Amino acid sequence: MPMSELTTLLPAFVHVPAGTFLMGTPASELSTLARRYGGTRESYREETPQHALSLEAFSIAVTAVSSALYGAYVAATGARPPITWRAAAPPAWLLDHPVVDVSWDEANDFCAWLRQQPGSQQFRLPTEAEWERAARGTDGRTFPWGEPFDPQRANTREHVATGTTPVSSFPDGASPVGALGMAGNVWEWTASLDASYPYQSADGREQLIAQGRRILRGGCYANPHGFARCACRFRLAPTLHNEFTGLRLAVSGAG
Repeated sequence: MPMSELTTLLPAFVHVPAGTFLMGTPASELSTLARRYGGTRESYREETPQHALSLEAFSIAVTAVSSALYGAYVAATGARPPITWRAAAPPAWLLDHPVVDVSWDEANDFCAWLRQQPGSQQFRLPTEAEWERAARGTDGRTFPWGEPFDPQRANTREHVATGTTPVSSFPDGASPVGALGMAGNVWEWTASLDASYPYQSADGREQLIAQGRRILRGGCYANPHGFARCACRFRLAPTLHNEFTGLRLAVSGAG
C-alpha cells in the first residue's frame, strides 16, 4: 500500500511534553477501592506506591488502532486476521472500531511493519508509564476526565454496549492531552513487562526480548468501570489474544 493511502488510515497524534506526573495509587486509598469496586485491599496493591515519575517527551495516538488500519497490515503481509472479522478483512461496520483479538507479539509485528513503510515514523507501543501519563495528566486523576465516573464518557459495562464502539466515540471522555478511548472500549497493550512499582524504565521492564507477561491498560466494554481507572493494571502472556485486546501507537519525541 502506498504511504499516501496508509496515511489516511493512521490516527492523529498529540504531543506530550517532558515532565513529571503522579503514577499509581496511594496506599491510603486501597481500602476505599476495595469497598467501591470489590475485592480486597491487596487486590489493588500492585498499583502502589503512588510516585512522581519524570518522562521524556513523546507523542501518542489520539485513538486506538482501527480495524481499517490493521486490515491494511493483514492484507499486505498475510498476518492472521482477528477472529472477530470472520474473514480475511474487516467488515465495513467495523472499519472505524478498534481492532481486537491482537496479541502483544502481533502488536509489535504490526508496529515493525509500519516502521518499514517509506516515510513512516518510528511507531511503537507506549510504555506503561507513557500510557498512564497520557490518560490521567499530571494530577493523579482517577479517570481521564477527572471525577466522578460518567457512563456517558466511556464504553464500559455501565454504558450497556454489546461490543466495541468507534475509536472517536465519547469526545467528552478525552484525557487531559486530548486522547480518546483511554477508559473502556478495549484493553490496550503497552510495551512494559509486568513488574512492581515504583516504575523504573531501566530495570529491564522495557526490554522487548524479555520473557514474561505484558501490561495492558484501560479496561474494556465488558468490564465494570473500576477497570477503566487510569491507574488500573492488567497483564497477559504476550501470545494471548481475545476479543478485548487492542493497541495504541506511540512515537518517541515530538512525533
